[in-house]
Amino acid sequence: MSSSCPSALASLDETLAATYQSLRKLEAGESVDLTEVIRQFQDAESAARKLRSLMSSEHPHASWESRDELEALIAGGAHNAKEKERSRGLRFLRWARAR
Repeated sequence: MSSSCPSALASLDETLAATYQSLRKLEAGESVDLTEVIRQFQDAESAARKLRSLMSSEHPHASWESRDELEALIAGGAHNAKEKERSRGLRFLRWARAR
């Protein structure tokens, strides 16, 4: 079973990049389409909510306070999923050899 969290994190990053571009324009005193900026923030919030939901379902007791901690949890989850798959494969091989 592969985790959907890395994909959700990438989606969050994409929405944040668009939002950041708008913030940079504002910082430079350029005009922006306020409706578009609000939509970008809504998209980023939705992506963050989806990521939290996935994290909650895949790692029910996980908590984090920074991006680094979040990335470490996601990387650790991917490693644990690979280990579980490997373990299942080894159990099957032992079972098959015993036959």
